[in-house]
Amino acid sequence: MVHQYVVRVPRGRDDLAAHLLAHGIETSVYYSTPLSQQGDFPRLGIEAGPLVRTERACREVLALPVHPALTEEARDQVVHALGAWTP
Repeated sequence: MVHQYVVRVPRGRDDLAAHLLAHGIETSVYYSTPLSQQGDFPRLGIEAGPLVRTERACREVLALPVHPALTEEARDQVVHALGAWTP
């Protein structure tokens, strides 16, 4: 079963999230901070080096609604709202 449907939005992720919310579609950003910057890693002095791709991904990922109870109508609403968005 699919738990998350995550897309990368290189430009305007937050604008897309706001656009979808205006159309009644909730989204989530699950990983907004790289693991190397969370919890004990910084305090312990653990440095993984510059994580350019990881940090970029954290700025770009957006989880769209997906779950077994998602109706065909709701799916179509997401698809149409995505198609109407212009970055």
